[in-house]
Amino acid sequence: MKSFSAIVLAASMASAAPVFGAAPPPPPNVLIILADDLGYNDTQPFGQDVIQTPALAGLAQEGMRFTNFHVNPTCSPTRAQLLTGVDNHLAGMGAMGEYRTPEMDKHPGNYIGSLNDRVNTLAEVLKERGYATFMAGKWHLGGKPEQLPGARGFERSFALINPGGSHWDNKGLLAVQPRTRFVEDDKTVPRDTGEFSSDLYTDRFVDYMKAAQQAGKPFFGYLAFQAVHDPLQAPAADIAKYRGKFSEGYDAHRKRLFANMQRLGVIPAGTRMSAPAPLFKPWKDLVPDERAVQERIMEIYAGMVDNLDSNIGRVVDQLKRSGQYENTVIVFFSDNGPSAAYMDFYPGNADGSWIAKEFDTSFKNLGAPGSFAGVGPGWAYASSAPFKLFKLVMTEGGTISPLIVKGPMVSKPGATNDGYLGVEDIFPTVTAMTGASRGEARKGIPLEPLKGQSFLNVLDGSATSARAPDFERGAELFGNKEYRMGKWKLSWLPEPFGTADWQLYDTDADRGETEDLAAKHPEIVKQMAAKYEAWAEANRVIRWDTQYLADQLFNYFDWRKGMPRQIIDQS
Repeated sequence: MKSFSAIVLAASMASAAPVFGAAPPPPPNVLIILADDLGYNDTQPFGQDVIQTPALAGLAQEGMRFTNFHVNPTCSPTRAQLLTGVDNHLAGMGAMGEYRTPEMDKHPGNYIGSLNDRVNTLAEVLKERGYATFMAGKWHLGGKPEQLPGARGFERSFALINPGGSHWDNKGLLAVQPRTRFVEDDKTVPRDTGEFSSDLYTDRFVDYMKAAQQAGKPFFGYLAFQAVHDPLQAPAADIAKYRGKFSEGYDAHRKRLFANMQRLGVIPAGTRMSAPAPLFKPWKDLVPDERAVQERIMEIYAGMVDNLDSNIGRVVDQLKRSGQYENTVIVFFSDNGPSAAYMDFYPGNADGSWIAKEFDTSFKNLGAPGSFAGVGPGWAYASSAPFKLFKLVMTEGGTISPLIVKGPMVSKPGATNDGYLGVEDIFPTVTAMTGASRGEARKGIPLEPLKGQSFLNVLDGSATSARAPDFERGAELFGNKEYRMGKWKLSWLPEPFGTADWQLYDTDADRGETEDLAAKHPEIVKQMAAKYEAWAEANRVIRWDTQYLADQLFNYFDWRKGMPRQIIDQS
């Protein structure tokens, strides 16, 4: 069977020489659909058996599931790496823009909280290729005019600029950013019509897609859902579907999901479940009122996932009605692992005063407009099962993501693949399948090197892995350090999440990161630690002020200091 890359090559040659016989296939449309804070096992293709996700199940059946795909442990660094194929530090998003230290000024362009001029985006290169380009949803890659979607290649856009906020209006997520900002085609617009976020973004996205179809152009669309990021909110009908469905509690739910994942083969055989950190009470120890709150929280979360899937179904239905479905590549994944936070975690929220002033935190209002609740560690641990920890931390629970790719080049529909992939690999894969060129410079400034590698050869069946068995890859965020060398993963995490020293894991045998092998293989640790330091220097990674990180981020989840609490008025 001829590989899809060969077909693309033939198509590009067709423009330069006469061709007799059948016309070359049209270039594929490309849609990237991104969920926010969705856990690896939160959908049916990856182990979920309570929350219904038929649209994603259909895409998995017609496409491929990738079970060793990794992102950054928080959102905007993942988005930067996705859209550019470049390491997040070199792309300008060495850390989220909400966090700054003086040390960052020593690396101009690496820690600016937006994309810099040393990278091109997928939208920019595909627009140059003749594609219509559009996006709807969460941007979180800068809010200055030169940083907005239109300035980075999207011809049409409707975007949330902030990290998050209400799913119904412009109420913010952070006390330091009490109102969110929305732009349409880079012009600030009100958010006052009351639609649920996933419905609103999909409405705009489908409109933009229809316009591209009517123009007769191939199209690149980026649908970046705000769901399932907190605050947990969903339409009442979606929540109602799941009333009473989670009464068994998060401990039993986690074990059942683990069994489902083993049965489906979306984790390696022999994977052991990581032990949960003592950040929440065992379900059996909760009093009835506590159980009622926790059940409602998960019912809302399930409604958000269900609604997200329904909106993906709307996109698929439009593609089928227009006859474009078969020639459209659809890429779906989550930007990081599930969040274990409650709402007092975010900047400015700690004392609860802004929350009390702005929101109705009563039990009866949970999930509705004006509510303000987070998932918390109990359910987050179920969503990250069987992996270690969650969003924010550079562990499997924070970085493994459920990737589905459906498209005409997929040679084995319904297959799974466990070869290592990173979010940066999507950029070169898309350029390979569309024949687009990244170029050498942007505004006369040389481009940073690609971090990603195309996995088109995996999709078309000509290879089983995009990387060699002894591949190497470094990563860092908020002082969490990682270096991979084939099956080996070297990890440095602050206490109590790690040992504040290098730890070593065999990710083929122990993806749950349950057994530190550093003491057994000191020579491997020494070798990989040196490789990490060389990588960090080449990527201009700062040496963080550890006290700043503890105060701003990690103390909240430090179980030695106690358990986080949901701010809920039970009256």
